[in-house]
Amino acid sequence: MSSESPGPAAAFASVAVGEFGDDLTPTGRRVTRRRQRTRERLMEAGFEVFAERGLSATIEEVCERAGYTRGAFYSNFRTTEELFFALYERLAAATLARAREAVSMARDAVGQAQSGGDVVEAAVEEFLSLAMSPDDRSWWLLSSEYALHAARDPEFAERLAVLRKRLQDELDHFIVSALAQAGLSATIQPEKLSRVLTALHMGALSQSFEDPDGPTYQELLRLALPFVIRGLTEPRSGGWHEPGQG
Repeated sequence: MSSESPGPAAAFASVAVGEFGDDLTPTGRRVTRRRQRTRERLMEAGFEVFAERGLSATIEEVCERAGYTRGAFYSNFRTTEELFFALYERLAAATLARAREAVSMARDAVGQAQSGGDVVEAAVEEFLSLAMSPDDRSWWLLSSEYALHAARDPEFAERLAVLRKRLQDELDHFIVSALAQAGLSATIQPEKLSRVLTALHMGALSQSFEDPDGPTYQELLRLALPFVIRGLTEPRSGGWHEPGQG
């Protein structure tokens, strides 16, 4: 694949530039547009190689796939582990972007006079229409392998936990904002609600890939998600609201 024709992995790599941090190299220098293109191509290649090779992927394999030298790699990432964490961060940002778009579309789909239940149903349907990415199976394979690695390596687990906490905080904030717009509030701590929803998402994703003849990801979430949201929220006030209002 040429650098002029990036695939889906490059799309999510560029969705949320600046979402969780600035665009600096490991040396602290700000990334130019050309350097940013190099970085994104390395991330695309890294995603492909990681999905194929897992933890055995090497810097040489990533460079060969990207069509760059080791020098280009080291000007952007110190190790393959750092590249993995950058991919993890960008994919989480892309998932949040899809969720935000779903909430915006659901807000447009329901009127102010409709009930919170209608809002939840609309939001779930809009989210499911956007939820899956062509890269999700590859990412599931890769993240599952790294989760097992973290379970065996306390130092890696600690580094992964720091990133997950940062991303979880962003998800907590999004869920509180989305519920407020729907006129709902959580009956449990928002961080607990976000973890329940994350568990549903990951569980449905795993089952859909492990049992391709069974219910799809969308079917599983369509069954479970509305009940969980209704069961763990309560009306705050009627209708949708912009964040900060009501």
